Amino acid sequence: MRNFFTRVKTKAEPDPTNASWGNVASFYSLLLFLIAIPFVLIVALVWLTGILGFNTYIFAGFAVLLVIAIWRVYRGWGRFKQRLAAQGSEVQDLMREAAKTGSNMEVSVMSGLFTVRYHGRGGMLPEALPPGRPAPLALEGPFLEAEATEVPPPLPPERIREELAEFLRLREEGVITSEEFDRLKTSLLQRIPA
Repeated sequence: MRNFFTRVKTKAEPDPTNASWGNVASFYSLLLFLIAIPFVLIVALVWLTGILGFNTYIFAGFAVLLVIAIWRVYRGWGRFKQRLAAQGSEVQDLMREAAKTGSNMEVSVMSGLFTVRYHGRGGMLPEALPPGRPAPLALEGPFLEAEATEVPPPLPPERIREELAEFLRLREEGVITSEEFDRLKTSLLQRIPA
C-alpha cells in the first residue's frame, strides 16, 4: 500500500510564481462579481422600496399610458373604417359592373383570408372544365325568319319518303301535333330536287 500513496514526481514541477493571464483574469473577475453582488442587492432594495412608496404615481402613469394607447387605437380604427368604406364602395361598384357585363369576379381581402366570388352568366363551372355539349333536340328547332330565307339542299326521294314515314309515326304516337307534322311535311316537300 505504501507505493499507492507515494507522491509521483514529474520531470519538472511548474513554478507557482509563474501565473498566466487567463488565471489572473478569472481570479479578478470572480472577485469583482463577489464585490458587486451586495451593491446590486442594495440598488434593487432601494428601487423596490421606491416603487412601493410611489405606487400611486406609477399607477397614474400606467393609466395615462393606457388612455393614450386606447385613444390611438380608436383613431386608427376610425381611419380603418374610412378606408374600408371607401374600398367597400369600390368593391360594390366592381360587383355591379361585373353583374352588368356578366363577367366573373373575385375579391380577396387580407391575403385571401376573406374571399368574395361572383360568377357571371358563364355559370358555376370551374374554368378548368370545358363547357358541356348542348343536349341534342328530339325535334327540329323553332322556325326562324333567317332560316326561311335560306334554301335547304335537296334530298333524294328515298330520304324524303323515310323522313315523312318517321314524322307520320311520331304524329300517330302523339309526340308531335298535326300542325307540326304539316309544317315538317311542307319543309320536306320544298326539298324535292327539281
